[in-house]
Amino acid sequence: MIEKLLKMLEDGKDAPLLRFSLAKAMMAARQFDDAAQHLREAVHQDPDYSAAWAALGECFMHLGDNDGAIAAWTEGSTVAMKKGDIQAKRQMDARLRRAQSRHLKDVS
Repeated sequence: MIEKLLKMLEDGKDAPLLRFSLAKAMMAARQFDDAAQHLREAVHQDPDYSAAWAALGECFMHLGDNDGAIAAWTEGSTVAMKKGDIQAKRQMDARLRRAQSRHLKDVS
């Protein structure tokens, strides 16, 4: 699956959905560094892509970047609220609270 999606990207079919799909496949394969790069590009191309913000936060958590996860989920929550995507907002807010709690424990 990853190879097929990379081929589409190489063929010039770049789009936020393609980047998101590629990143999700990479996350399933535990390739979090590469997935994060594609998710960054997805939100660069479409800053209102709340699902990409959510996935980017997950990548950061797997990479041990709690601050990056907090930033991604904060932005994603704002985007989801603006779009009226209540379920995505709730999910990111819950993840955000957990990440902020971990951050406070790390600082203490």
